[in-house]
Amino acid sequence: MFRNKLGEDSGMLFKFKYPHNLKFWGLNTYIPLSIAFVSKDDIIEKISYISPYSTKLVSSDIDCISAIEANYDFFQKNKISVGTKISVVEERDKTFIKF
Repeated sequence: MFRNKLGEDSGMLFKFKYPHNLKFWGLNTYIPLSIAFVSKDDIIEKISYISPYSTKLVSSDIDCISAIEANYDFFQKNKISVGTKISVVEERDKTFIKF
C-alpha cells in the first residue's frame, strides 16, 4: 500500500500460518497489481488483478497459504501461470521466490 512504483522483479509475499480463503483489495494502492494465490503445496492456484484504489475484494477460490503481489504484467511477462510450483528462499535479510 501507498507505493507509487514497484521494481520490475520486486513484489510482496504474504505468508499465513494456516490455509484459508484469502481476500485482498486495492484500497490505498496506487499501481495496478497481479496477485497469485498459492496452495499449501506451493502451487499457484489462481492469478487475479487488483485495480488501484479499488475496494472490490479479490479472493482465492480455495484455501491458500500465501499470496504474491507483483506488477500488473509480471506473471504474464515471465510465463508464470496457474499450476506453477514455487519455492521460497530466505537469504540473510531478503526473501526470494523461485518459479
